[in-house]
Amino acid sequence: MRGAAPTAPSENSETEKELLRADPDTGVPITLKNFLTHHDTHPIVLDFAMLRAFKLEWLLWEPETLWSEIQRTFESPVSELTRAKLQTLRTLHVANGPWEHWQVFEKIIQGLNNNIPRFDLMQAPSLEQLFAGIDIMDHLRAMDFSQEVKLYIAAAVLHEDVCLVPPPLDFVQMEVSQPFYHCNDCGNEESALFSDGLCSTCTKRFSPEQGLSMAPSQEALDQGKGRNMSLLLKYDPDVVSEKWEKAKTKPMADVPVEENNAADIQIEKLLAARDYMNIRRRQLADQLTGFKSWLGAGV
Repeated sequence: MRGAAPTAPSENSETEKELLRADPDTGVPITLKNFLTHHDTHPIVLDFAMLRAFKLEWLLWEPETLWSEIQRTFESPVSELTRAKLQTLRTLHVANGPWEHWQVFEKIIQGLNNNIPRFDLMQAPSLEQLFAGIDIMDHLRAMDFSQEVKLYIAAAVLHEDVCLVPPPLDFVQMEVSQPFYHCNDCGNEESALFSDGLCSTCTKRFSPEQGLSMAPSQEALDQGKGRNMSLLLKYDPDVVSEKWEKAKTKPMADVPVEENNAADIQIEKLLAARDYMNIRRRQLADQLTGFKSWLGAGV
């Protein structure tokens, strides 16, 4: 698998400068001697290295066995961060939890973003971490996310005050937009994500006489009640999408932003997330090129 090409220039962007300031290994090239301890070794490069050295067997070893075999084979210690990345990779290969359960997904995203997962507290992902993490997940193993995980991703996006989610997060646009039904007869409103399009109030869905069935009253339906519904969006992406189409391939420095314009602020956040994803893509491409003679021509 080759590293995905960047979708826009990210060199010397503010996002890259900020990363370099916080990077403990800034300026240190990644080599076969230090890739197990270097802060920026890409998870996919680690994955290739493990497969190259141990085939698929490493996925089934106990952690202690894996660390021992790695140190014996590569004659190098394995940093705590690299161990976290390797455990993240093993989980992605052998389990469906990252795509099915939000608690697992949250820790996987941290592991893919050069962070050590903490299991004693929540680690809500940032927009940048979601862009890069899901991009890496898609390259390792493409699977559909459960509704539970999609709602968790949408909550994290909305926490950033963003209502448009371009690729690779576009699959949660509906959950981010939060469509809802408005009853034009009684004014009741309810989420369209979990509704059959009938007004629960007009059809007496929760009336005591309906018991616990939660089904609409057939009598009300026969009278034509509950169907006069309008579908609306709580967070409409159209307020941002036109500006995003113009900005998505440009360097952030070339995109004018008004500080008090809500749409512009969202564009700025999306550009920062795009740049971070592209930086991780460049890291992957550069590292695969550097390791090509050892990994083989098929990478």
